[in-house]
Amino acid sequence: MEYVMKTIKNSSTEELTVLGTSVTHLEVIKKKAESDLGFPIKYITLDGTEAQRVAALSPHKFDVYDQWFHDLDLIWPTKSLQALDINRIAHWDDISDSLNSLRVSCDSKGTPGGNPFSRLFIDSADRLTGDCTGNLSMLPTVYNADTFAMVGKATESANSWAALFDPDFSGQVSIQNDAAIGVIDCYLAYQSYSGKKFKDPGNFEIPEIDELIDFLLGLKKKKHFAQFWKEEAEVANAINAKRVQISSMWWQGFVYLRRLGININMCTPKEGYRGWFGGLSISSEAQGKKLDMAYRYLNWWLDGFAGASMTRNGAYVANPKSTKKFLEKDEWNYWYEGRETKKSLKDPFGNKIIDPGEVHEGGNYLDRRSNIAIWNSVMDEHNYLSRRWLDVQE
Repeated sequence: MEYVMKTIKNSSTEELTVLGTSVTHLEVIKKKAESDLGFPIKYITLDGTEAQRVAALSPHKFDVYDQWFHDLDLIWPTKSLQALDINRIAHWDDISDSLNSLRVSCDSKGTPGGNPFSRLFIDSADRLTGDCTGNLSMLPTVYNADTFAMVGKATESANSWAALFDPDFSGQVSIQNDAAIGVIDCYLAYQSYSGKKFKDPGNFEIPEIDELIDFLLGLKKKKHFAQFWKEEAEVANAINAKRVQISSMWWQGFVYLRRLGININMCTPKEGYRGWFGGLSISSEAQGKKLDMAYRYLNWWLDGFAGASMTRNGAYVANPKSTKKFLEKDEWNYWYEGRETKKSLKDPFGNKIIDPGEVHEGGNYLDRRSNIAIWNSVMDEHNYLSRRWLDVQE
């Protein structure tokens, strides 16, 4: 299926409202989309947890939901989103090929957690399913294999998630605060540090939740954690205040910190990465012209410019074929091929973030994504886990 985006002048005052987070809400993407599509776009940019709440409870407040696949376990049952007609999706063949190769890799290892494949489609009973149908729950857009980062040069202990619990870093450890994300980072560290593994690492039972949280509370009493962060700016402030030396980190966070001139480096854990996959859904309230605008926005996202911008912000995209056309050779070689860059590389806003001679942590994107140990996950006992997780943060 071939799709060509034509640039047109703004011709509509009716705006499209996109609910999401700072992960994908880049001003450079918004401005280019407005120019190409011919209508204004309004971003509602919240942290992940708050965006989930609005999406689940207030479908009238947004037209497009820009978030993560694991969120669907919470949001789809509320009927605030509508199924996407696969026949209206451009470049679906390219996305399908990319997803299939990733799915084979993950299925062969039985990678646990909220993988996108088991909730990608909608069946005839309006339920999430991994079986291919003509309807999608969310259009796959960006993904990555996340890890943790250290200020300055990584030490020898930085080859394992257990470094987050290393007494040498006590009082200088920063953890992401989302229960579906930060808890996974802590579990990966716990299993390596203690040698204990849970029955299903993507779906803890209550005794396992208690075991992990009680261990974390023990570290909390020793003042091991410096902070639990929502936004990368909090990590930057803590590093500048000499309060943080090591932190769980998103690749967009790495780009953000490098943009500020902070010498931070991502680490390659031997246990594997925590994976996430993002995408775009449409509100159940979007009908008529708004629905058409929403589909045009989704298809524009697949055309290459947005993907290239997200690549420069540290993410991989679901349709790299279209994205490659918008990247320079050195950009493609560094971000996707894992090769040494011959020149400085910039973020989406033109700021230098990668120096000549640097090599992407973990190698090329195929190797990195095949080394995902667990996906972000909304577990069956999510409410109980969230309550106990708050005990660690407060």
